[in-house]
Amino acid sequence: MSVQIADQVISNLDLSLVITDRNILSYLVQFDDEVTRSEKAIEALKVGVIAIQSASPTLDTTVVQAHFGELESQMRESLTTFQRDVKTDLTRYFADGEGIVPKSIEDFFGQSGKLAGTFQRFFDPEDGRLSQLLRSQVGPDSSFGKSLDPQNKQGVIAILEARVQELVEAKLDDVLKEFSLDEDGSAMCRLQNLMATSFEKINRALGHSDGTQEEAKKGHLKGIRFEKELYDDYFVPCCVNLDDEPSLVRGTSGIIDGCKTGDLLSTLGETTGAPGEKIVVEVKEKAMKLKEAIDELQDAKRNRRAAIGIFVFARGCEPSDVGDFRRVGEDFYCTVDRDDLAASRPLIYFDAAYKIARAMVVAAARSGSAEEVDLKFIEEQVDSLAAWSGRIEDMSTKARTIQKSGKLIEECATDLKAEFDRRLKDIQRALRS
Repeated sequence: MSVQIADQVISNLDLSLVITDRNILSYLVQFDDEVTRSEKAIEALKVGVIAIQSASPTLDTTVVQAHFGELESQMRESLTTFQRDVKTDLTRYFADGEGIVPKSIEDFFGQSGKLAGTFQRFFDPEDGRLSQLLRSQVGPDSSFGKSLDPQNKQGVIAILEARVQELVEAKLDDVLKEFSLDEDGSAMCRLQNLMATSFEKINRALGHSDGTQEEAKKGHLKGIRFEKELYDDYFVPCCVNLDDEPSLVRGTSGIIDGCKTGDLLSTLGETTGAPGEKIVVEVKEKAMKLKEAIDELQDAKRNRRAAIGIFVFARGCEPSDVGDFRRVGEDFYCTVDRDDLAASRPLIYFDAAYKIARAMVVAAARSGSAEEVDLKFIEEQVDSLAAWSGRIEDMSTKARTIQKSGKLIEECATDLKAEFDRRLKDIQRALRS
C-alpha cells in the first residue's frame, strides 16, 4: 500500500528508532523474538497514529473557537458602529423640538401651522369665511334677519301680528254686535223681545231647575253614578280626542297610604308637549264650602301626583262664591248640569276648565324654553277664555230655558264655543311650534 504526500507517492519508510519511554520499553521487552518485537512496535505505532488522528477534532474545535472569537469581536464592533449610526440618524429625524419630523409636524399641525391657518381662515368665529357667510345670509343685518325682527314694521312677524289683530278685531266686532241692544236684529234684541212674551215658559223652566236642585241632594249611590256617567260620557271621549290617557281612579288608593281622594285622572299624551303630566278631577254631587273643596282638591293633587286639579260640582251643589266657573290659583272649580250630561249636550264649564288646565300644564312644562313658547300670548288667551266661559254658559242656559225662541241664542253660544275651541287650538299650536 502506498500513500501520496506532497505530490510524492511513498510505499515504505525506513526508520531507525531509539526508544527511551518506559511505557513503550516495558511493553516491547516482553517479546523475546526480534521479528515479533518489531511487529508489536509497528502495531503500537499504528495504535498511536490512530489515537492521534482521533484527537484531531478536539484540536479543530479549539481552532474554530479561536476563529469564532475573532469573528464575534468583529461583529460586536460592527454592531456598535451600526447602533451609533442608527441613533445618530434617529436623533436627527425625531429629536424633540430639533428633529426633522417634529419640525415638519409642528409646521403643519401646530398652532401656527398650515392646517391651523386653514381652519382659522374658514372657521374663525369672528373673521372666518363660514361665519361671514352665515352673518350675510341669516345674521341680524341680513335680509332674512331683518324680516324676522319684531321691531321691523315690514318684517314677517309684524305683518302676521297685524293680520291676526285685524282678524280678531273683525271677529270680536261681529260678536259684540250680537250682544248690543242698539243693533236691530242682534241676538240680545231678539232675546229681549222673546223674554217679554215668555215669562210663563221661564217660570216653568225655573221650576224644573228647582227640582234639579232637590234631586242633587240625594244619596251616595247617585253620586257614584254621576261620576261614572261623567267619566264614560264626557271625560273618556274628551281625553281620547286630545291624545290623553283617562283613568277612573275613584275608590283606589294613591301615593298617600289609605287616601282615595281624586276621582278622575288624565295623563297627557306624547304629542302634547308635556307627556306624562297629570290632571286630577274631583267630582261631588253634594253641597260643600269652597274652603273644604280647596282642601280636598289639594289632597287629590298630592295623592295622584297631578299638576293641576279640577273640582266639579253637580249643578245646584256649588258654593255661592264659586258660581259656575272659578279659578283659584292653578286650579279650577266648575259645575256640570246633570240634564246636559244626560242629553249629551256640551258641558261648557267642565270643557273650558279641562282644556285651559291642559294648556297651562303644557305651558308650565315648556316654560324653560322661552324662545320657543310665547308665554305672554298663552297667558292672555287663558285669561280671555276664563272670562268668556261665564258668558257662554249664560247664553246657553237662557237658550235652553226659552226653548224655541232660545234656539237662535244657543246657536250663537255654539259659535262662541267653536271660537273657544279655535283659541285653544292656537294655544296648542304655539306650544308645539
